[in-house]
Amino acid sequence: MKPLNVYIETYGCQMNKLDSEYAAALLDAGGFSVVSGYTEADVILLNTCGVRDNAEQRIYGRIGELSALKRGKPDLLFGVIGCMAQRLGEKLLSGVVRIVAGPDSYRNLPDMIERAISEPVVDTVLETGETYEGIIPVRSGNRSAWVAVMRGCDNYCSYCVVPYTRGRERSIPHGRIIDEVVHLKENGFREVTLLGQNVNSYHDGNVDFAGLLECVANTGIGWIRFLTSHPKDLTAGILQVMARRENVCNHLHLPLQSGSDRILRAMNRKYTVSRYLSLIEQARSIVSGINISTDLIFGFPGETGEDFQKTLEVMRTVRFDFAFMYRYSEREGTQACLLPGKIPEDVRIERLKEAIVLQNSIMRQKNREHINSVFVVLVKGKSKDQKGWYGFTETNIPVVFTSGNNSVEIGTFVKIRVEKTTGASLVGTIA
Repeated sequence: MKPLNVYIETYGCQMNKLDSEYAAALLDAGGFSVVSGYTEADVILLNTCGVRDNAEQRIYGRIGELSALKRGKPDLLFGVIGCMAQRLGEKLLSGVVRIVAGPDSYRNLPDMIERAISEPVVDTVLETGETYEGIIPVRSGNRSAWVAVMRGCDNYCSYCVVPYTRGRERSIPHGRIIDEVVHLKENGFREVTLLGQNVNSYHDGNVDFAGLLECVANTGIGWIRFLTSHPKDLTAGILQVMARRENVCNHLHLPLQSGSDRILRAMNRKYTVSRYLSLIEQARSIVSGINISTDLIFGFPGETGEDFQKTLEVMRTVRFDFAFMYRYSEREGTQACLLPGKIPEDVRIERLKEAIVLQNSIMRQKNREHINSVFVVLVKGKSKDQKGWYGFTETNIPVVFTSGNNSVEIGTFVKIRVEKTTGASLVGTIA
């Protein structure tokens, strides 16, 4: 029998993207063929995010769009996997969706697909020991790779579903991580991003995250990044490794979430604004030229106009190089849903818009300072207009550039002279 073709469409964070690579490897080993387009598919799996309501609404919309394919292919199977699947379970089953699998269930996907031909299948068991040991992810050809260093989360921020959808925190043995990075380097990869819900709390015996970062740097891989850092666990040791090792990129993503101590307490973030600002000062004093990005939530329950203004003031003080900004989204089962002082949706949106205007202004000003500078850029692919290329600097600034008569290959490092900025991106030519 011809193997079934499976198409995986991924939504959400980098961990979801890595999980899709694990799922592809497991399906390939199970005798399925993973394809790059849904029109070729016998099975369509949507790997989902459950962090915000609009992410889940996109999935419902996408299922509606893709279900039209069943008119020409009635045996087409649909599945929802990932965090939304873990959160909603069998509620997702419908006349269209017949497979529901949480983030710890991907080893069972081959069997689940075969069973789904005759009956709906749900597997949302959280396996506290699952780290997908022995699975080599199916990676893209751009010579950059995500490498999981831990799974799950123990922080229980009051707005977040991750501890409920991904389970408790577990660190992957550092020897296994080093072996994976060495394998990637030997196979031509130039960049790795170490992933965890809170990499700063990594712990394997006497190896903490600073120690792990040092070990990964010793492999000689070109660039090393990491996501995500929690302020309560950021140490001087981590910053010192960043400063000392040339292949550890000078980019720190450090989520603030709010500039109000009162709201931070309600969020269960376990640090104060003054502590956060002292970490920023420490990072900039230890790591020369460090780029700092953040996450911010607007309209959290009980957030007053004064709380909102405090967040804007921190943004003006820190001058983040980039910020991921969101309006608060209720997540069923989280503590934040029980808090008084719900903020009307229109107020949340207006506060988000005002913050975006401020951050865009800061980003434009900072990027203008880079005009006429030369940066080393890792090439990721062709630009949207196909006339040039795009990549990222060591400090994670996106760059679009033309090559002139120079040959360029994806996954190589090139020097780019910046000529202008579009605001969020730098634009230049090969130096």
